[in-house]
Amino acid sequence: MKEVSRLNNIKYAIVYLDLDPDYAKLNNLPVKLPLLAEDFQKARATNKIPLEYILRGLEAEVEVNKNNKYYLSYLVYYYYEAFKKCLYEENYEMAETYLNKAKEIYLDYRYYFYTGLYFKKLGNYEMAELNLKQCLKEKPNFAYGYFELGNLMFERKIYDEAIDNYSKAVEIEKDFTLGYLKIADVLIENARYEEAINYLQKCIEIDKNFISAYERLGVIFNVLQRYNDANYIHQKALEIDENNFQIYYNNAHSLARLARHHEAIESLEKALKLQETDYVLHELCLEYKNMGRYLDAIEVEERALEIAQEENINLIRITLLKLALIVEDEERFKKYFNSLHGTEFYQAALHLKILFDLSQGKINEVKETLLQNEEIVGFGLLFERLDNLDYYLDKLETNLDNEIADSIMESINEFGMIDPFLLSDNLEARGIKSEYLNWLKDLSDNPKPSPEGLEIVINGLLLSGFNYGLSERVAVALSRYLWKDGNGLAFGRLLLRFYQDRVFGDKASLEVFIEENIEEIKDMSFYFARIFAQYDDYLMDFDSLLEFEIKDFIDALKVFISAVRIEISKEEVSIEKFKDEKVRKLMIFIDALNRL
Repeated sequence: MKEVSRLNNIKYAIVYLDLDPDYAKLNNLPVKLPLLAEDFQKARATNKIPLEYILRGLEAEVEVNKNNKYYLSYLVYYYYEAFKKCLYEENYEMAETYLNKAKEIYLDYRYYFYTGLYFKKLGNYEMAELNLKQCLKEKPNFAYGYFELGNLMFERKIYDEAIDNYSKAVEIEKDFTLGYLKIADVLIENARYEEAINYLQKCIEIDKNFISAYERLGVIFNVLQRYNDANYIHQKALEIDENNFQIYYNNAHSLARLARHHEAIESLEKALKLQETDYVLHELCLEYKNMGRYLDAIEVEERALEIAQEENINLIRITLLKLALIVEDEERFKKYFNSLHGTEFYQAALHLKILFDLSQGKINEVKETLLQNEEIVGFGLLFERLDNLDYYLDKLETNLDNEIADSIMESINEFGMIDPFLLSDNLEARGIKSEYLNWLKDLSDNPKPSPEGLEIVINGLLLSGFNYGLSERVAVALSRYLWKDGNGLAFGRLLLRFYQDRVFGDKASLEVFIEENIEEIKDMSFYFARIFAQYDDYLMDFDSLLEFEIKDFIDALKVFISAVRIEISKEEVSIEKFKDEKVRKLMIFIDALNRL
């Protein structure tokens, strides 16, 4: 047959694209890049050179000029690039194909290196180890070979060998930040936090913008309860990357334990704008609850429930049940209570149901639940009190300051909430003069230094009687109106839990009370909780209390601890002369509840 054209025997039409030398060097490309004619046209139209275009062009060039070692080396390099892409996309069959293509052209340490990564991805750790070790035998000074062997050992939990290999990597490349980072990761995994800090600081010395090192340092400082250091590191990290939701979330943890709850809320809200997750929503819910923003708390927690991972669903439901109890939302309470039947939270849900029914005046239902569920603990004194409820309410009311109690009652607005401005005016109208009247009208979030207005919170609690939800709402609202943030909120929470223990609970000893509440107080203020936990060091006798002055909330905590332990009559407290009236008021409140 006669040829129509001489072009019929041409297999490839190759065009050589001239590249800028700097661009070519940066991307490990030849300055004259061979491309198939059809790929060249597409690349020119899109101004992009995809990996497959590069491979087709180099393969064509090598087939035409089989002994051109210049282009052969580039083809091997891009076979490995294609391998990495396929491995990332979990296209293992094609990944193996590219490995074999590279091996056919030129077998060197890279083949064993990438084969090791291939087997590691497949979960064949023995073959991965053999190939990585062969890679290092071929090239003993290959830092990334030691690094990946370290990663393999870390994944297999062979920690000593992991550290040995990472250490060899950084010995070869002194500025290998990933090597130092991974040594830190192994140390963190084994709770060797102080050692890990040194390696993370080394990362930052090498690269001041190495965000992963800052992130891990922040986590370590949180674990070590060095919350000021954690907050400092998180702030430095956010200067580098202001769109890192995980750092905002971690910093919220630090801020909450520093008793900076308004800032913790802001940090969590920023985290949510960047990425919505069930655990960030849950933490924001808890912070809203701490500040008495119960409807906001319910809204974000119900959103958390919508997107929750399976293992978090029941935790979120029990939180919503608690919130329904606090706001006395019967429909929500029934919904979430029923959803917890048969779960690990059901006993806790029954506990909350008793409190909810009591707040609704369903005394017979409460008795029936207590009788049918003898395993429920924490209500040792409640059953007897239900038969004499009026008597116990009268006992609580005998400890009220009528001027303050009436002022609170007259300050409840049409929404059932205490209006702090109206409360301030009502107290002033009754002749009460104090700095805290202005605090009630202060709209800032700045923490107040001392428990001025303590008697307002005390009377609010006494007025709440046997209504658990009301006691929560009143104590949190008054603490926030008066003391804004900081240790004041922790102290208000402590008074609330003591009131609830004495009214609804088992009248726990000081030691048991601390054990039951230490974690919640820690969430409110770590420093406050540390004093709380080390109570033995701060106990005072009655004579010491007579001379003691409360200058801040830590002082108030020391008085609280001592007053709970001391057995002394209301008459003695009333007769004796106290240097500080706040000490006397706090002791009378505690004694009244101890004798309830």
